[in-house]
Amino acid sequence: MLMLCVTDGNGATLQVSPVIVNILPTQPATTLTLGNSGDLPIHGQLRLYAWTQRNGENVLTPTQALIASPPIVRIEPGERQIVRLVHVARKPDGNEQSYRLVVDELPSVDTPASDGVSIRLRYSLPVFVQTRGSRSPSLRFDIRMARGELAVRNDGERHAQLGATRVLDASGRSVELTRGLLGYVLAGQTRRFAVRWPAGAPPVAPFTVESRVDAVPMRFDADVSPDGER
Repeated sequence: MLMLCVTDGNGATLQVSPVIVNILPTQPATTLTLGNSGDLPIHGQLRLYAWTQRNGENVLTPTQALIASPPIVRIEPGERQIVRLVHVARKPDGNEQSYRLVVDELPSVDTPASDGVSIRLRYSLPVFVQTRGSRSPSLRFDIRMARGELAVRNDGERHAQLGATRVLDASGRSVELTRGLLGYVLAGQTRRFAVRWPAGAPPVAPFTVESRVDAVPMRFDADVSPDGER
């Protein structure tokens, strides 16, 4: 069970478990736990968004297909709050459905006014509503030279999480995109990432991509689109 722990520097520490939520085809709902290991009460608001990828970028749209109960929480020091996520839309038949749960810390009436900077927390959890018998992620990588981008297309029916990733050219030069989490490529969609080659001779095709996909190291051949489009 993964846990996200965030502190605002004023004595309140918010913990969330799990940090990735999967709702199985047989589940109408699931739960997550918010905890406060600090010494001040925490007030929070939970909102849900449909998550898609348009023109290679993440897009969040308010939705009522998934509901958080309760949507407003107060967590006392040392206490925990169980939150239910209820999927009220029709279960998907093909691709899994993707959402984001955004949790915002709200100002507390119990906290005295301060002359300094007051930092309010916001973070986002991925939520996936899975389908029966869905196909695994199927990734296609495309180097768009004119735009300096790596486009990743997922033709599978489930999302793919990309971890440590680098692009290599035929001469052996490489560009490291990240050593940690690069991002998600949602089912049936495309995500784009910037690639900045070092100054000097231009990169030489063919290209390969090494990436940890769902924590598994993998290697892919990459197509090339000199004009930036396929």
